[in-house]
Amino acid sequence: MDNSLLNEYAAMKAEVKDLRRRISSLRHEIKKASAAYEDGKEGRGWGGRGSVRASGYPPSLFHKKQEKMMELVMLLECREIEFLDMTLEVERFIEAIGKSEMRIMFRLYYIEDFSYIKVADEMNQMFPRRSIAYTDENVKKRIQRYLAACG
Repeated sequence: MDNSLLNEYAAMKAEVKDLRRRISSLRHEIKKASAAYEDGKEGRGWGGRGSVRASGYPPSLFHKKQEKMMELVMLLECREIEFLDMTLEVERFIEAIGKSEMRIMFRLYYIEDFSYIKVADEMNQMFPRRSIAYTDENVKKRIQRYLAACG
């Protein structure tokens, strides 16, 4: 595993947030279209007198639109599954790191998406008795050196 895959993972996390928002929006739109279709099927009610306002979708258009929207939802969900595969790969890489301290740094930086400064703060809180306090440069260099040694 190299740095490019870890950076790609970080970028994909942002994409997944957008994917989940789009999936939710599409499902809401499907429900709305379904409700509009059902509204168009209702009768006049109350004896059948009075004017009728036609609303909703024609059945053929509704079914085509619903089918295409579901196809798009499936495509987005497949992309989300790809992200989960990458997450699993990154988690396995981090678990294979020998030192607990380095595993924590990698988890905070890559999985939790903390900045180097925030990772250093968290590490200082976890290891308060350490003689040399963690700094953002210290954390950055340790991660870079580990990746260079692996690659």
